[in-house]
Amino acid sequence: MEEAVPAGNVRRSRFWLYTPFVLLLLAAVAWSVGWFVIRNRAGEALDGWLQAEARGGRQWTCQDRRIGGYPFRIEIVCNALSLKQGAVTASFGRVEAVAQIYQPRRVVAEIDGPLRATDGRVTVQGQWDLLQASVHLAPGGLQRASVAARAPRIAFAGLAPTEIATSGQSLELHLRPNPSRVAERAYDAAFSIRQARVPALDNLVGGAELTDLDGDVTFTQAEGFRGRPAAVELERWRTAGGQLDVLMLAIAKGPRRMEAKGNLRLDEAHRPVGDLNVAAAGLDGLLGNVTGNRTGGALLGALLGQGPRAPADGAKSQLTPLPPLRLQGGFLSLGPFVIPNIRLQPLY
Repeated sequence: MEEAVPAGNVRRSRFWLYTPFVLLLLAAVAWSVGWFVIRNRAGEALDGWLQAEARGGRQWTCQDRRIGGYPFRIEIVCNALSLKQGAVTASFGRVEAVAQIYQPRRVVAEIDGPLRATDGRVTVQGQWDLLQASVHLAPGGLQRASVAARAPRIAFAGLAPTEIATSGQSLELHLRPNPSRVAERAYDAAFSIRQARVPALDNLVGGAELTDLDGDVTFTQAEGFRGRPAAVELERWRTAGGQLDVLMLAIAKGPRRMEAKGNLRLDEAHRPVGDLNVAAAGLDGLLGNVTGNRTGGALLGALLGQGPRAPADGAKSQLTPLPPLRLQGGFLSLGPFVIPNIRLQPLY
């Protein structure tokens, strides 16, 4: 006859059978409680930041704010986002910002258009198919910020007698503080624009081809956003000795290519001044447009080593160094030649 299994052994075996599920349930409850605590703290931190901004004169409005993202992230959603400070106003469409629980200093946002911004004089309107931004924060402040847009379309009014409009296939922009030039309050910026339509550039170069632009620059004497009109901020930057160091600027438009390096700033008349070292290919047509006639352009192009050169098998022409390009006193000079028909206007 079989012996009966002691009741104590049965209870112990069932206890260990259910223990993992009980521990998992307790961990899920603890995680849920922790998430809601973090969610509440995020809401309190956001409210505190908005109050601090309001004390600084910047009034942010997040329409129909919601905080979610359970279980692994924190999501803050505004059906519309707007800012007002003095004469400066700006508004966006729906904004969704996301931070992972385990990486709270990295925030990724998706922003819907349209963008409308004005300082009372200059107005900017923008639209896009998709715009994403990311911000990496460090204990001391901003570490890196990036923006990527698909099919951006932007129009500026108030900068010139007529509206300036541009569009492109894609746009990328990256910004970070320069760690070796902290005393100058310097920031590094890199940008890339693909297949852009720039009517002003078409008129200058003389072709309707789409344009690719790439650049790496460093600008000094930068301040965080203060909500001041563009003219006020530019004047502050100028009087503080601000400078734009062009580490690399590359423009490709059909057969025309140009690369430039140098530095720029603003003079007392608010016009750009500085020197650029330029290398280019296919600029004989551009020089003709600048001088007002094809013969003069061909002659000047020959003197500068930019005569016609047919690349073999469709290969890109080799870039040829040009004399220094100087911006001074409202004029643009290429070496000893002052380029006619071009006058640099005050920016504000």
